[in-house]
Amino acid sequence: MKKIGLLLLVVFASIALFGCTQGEFKVDGEFMAFETSVHTNGAMQVTMVSVIIKNGEIVGYNIDARQGTKTQTAGADTTEITTDDVYSFAWNTKTKKQLGDAYNMVTYGNAIAEWYVQAGRIEAAMLANGVDSITTNAETHVIDNVAGVTIKDGGYLALAAEAVELAKLGKFQTVYCSSTDLYIGSMVVAKGEITELTLDTLQKKSTLANPAVFEWNTKTKQELGDDYNMEGVGGKYVFANGVWTAHATDKSANEWFKQANLITNYVMETGNVYNLRAIGGRGISVDGATLVDGLAGVTIKTETYIIVLTDLFANVATGQLK
Repeated sequence: MKKIGLLLLVVFASIALFGCTQGEFKVDGEFMAFETSVHTNGAMQVTMVSVIIKNGEIVGYNIDARQGTKTQTAGADTTEITTDDVYSFAWNTKTKKQLGDAYNMVTYGNAIAEWYVQAGRIEAAMLANGVDSITTNAETHVIDNVAGVTIKDGGYLALAAEAVELAKLGKFQTVYCSSTDLYIGSMVVAKGEITELTLDTLQKKSTLANPAVFEWNTKTKQELGDDYNMEGVGGKYVFANGVWTAHATDKSANEWFKQANLITNYVMETGNVYNLRAIGGRGISVDGATLVDGLAGVTIKTETYIIVLTDLFANVATGQLK
């Protein structure tokens, strides 16, 4: 009987240990889901929701969004939009949360509280009771069961649920807004190793159906692949004597996605991300003067992608990577 009791004790201890090491969240850090859209002002928008994992548990959520502005740059008729009218679009320099009280939802919208305050209340409710606990009005989509919240669900609940699923997969994401582009980085971490690493970009459609309304391309640069038409079409850049020069006639030898993948393959193999530099805005260097061996084929502008990679790695909790 004593031997059987001891055996059962060992079995139960093994089960307890297995439960501790095989939980839902195997990697700590901040996992973000995002969605691109067009704001009511006709400019671009990206909404982001993150879940923060610490010691295998959810310890917080973060909701935010960055919007764009639209400026009429040509066209005399301001009451009727014509194809002769020209508009420019640009990202706001701050997100909704960064704007804080300057978002002016209370001042100009008679809101019960500023946007970032209400977002914080939603975050607290999701942490306390789970994402599924939040409900909305079926017609107005206004969040209706969180005290002090009167804003609509701007995709926050679905993105929060997606962020939790990404956390279970160990998949980190980050976005960076510049010009009219959305720069994207993603990375999967499993057992302390990076198993996937991707750089990507989503851009504006070159021709808008309505010049006053922003439109996203239906595919990212990675999704376009060879159809991005850089290889054999775009101009070739040559690096010599510390300077990039556009070749008079030769065309690019590598498609965009191939160049981006050269960068991510290098980072996965070496783990070197915080020392990356661009030279004159292009290529990959670690000393700011010479190109990294094996990356001579990377001639695209890389400064923003280096920022994306740095931000991406910053989302991984210390000690999660070997």
